[in-house]
Amino acid sequence: MTPVRYIVDGYNLIRRTPALLELERRALEAGREALLDRLFLYKAGKNIEITVVFDGPGGSGFWARGGIRAEFARPADAAIIELAGPGTVVVSSDNEVQEGARRRGARTLPSEEFWGQVVRAIERRRYRRPAEGRRAAFQGTWDKAYDEFEDDEDGHMPKGRKRRKR
Repeated sequence: MTPVRYIVDGYNLIRRTPALLELERRALEAGREALLDRLFLYKAGKNIEITVVFDGPGGSGFWARGGIRAEFARPADAAIIELAGPGTVVVSSDNEVQEGARRRGARTLPSEEFWGQVVRAIERRRYRRPAEGRRAAFQGTWDKAYDEFEDDEDGHMPKGRKRRKR
């Protein structure tokens, strides 16, 4: 079976997710790293490919980590549309990107909707036995590097709430 290919508008997704945006405000790289960590956890066990495109100096190729391909292009919107085609899902809330991707035969998914899927998938994976209480079944890199932040199902970080140390 051919894997579904997701093409993610990286900064669009980061800037529409409060917990990621908060990290990006501290350091641009922190927002990107947090996004890629969460996508790694989301991808595990699924027959999907994920490419994340960020605005940046193009022509330097790409890099991959944990099966997630990340690349920089200037402008990212044009690169995302160029990668789009039948069998791909373009994740962006940018209307121009969505329209361009649909013209090329791709399905589109708003960033907020996709992030909700990511959060729910990670929750189901991390907390497998709700009858026994919320006991972590998997500790991903997010838990180690960014344990002071925890977003709710909609990707929003509750104000003033910090994650309990275990």
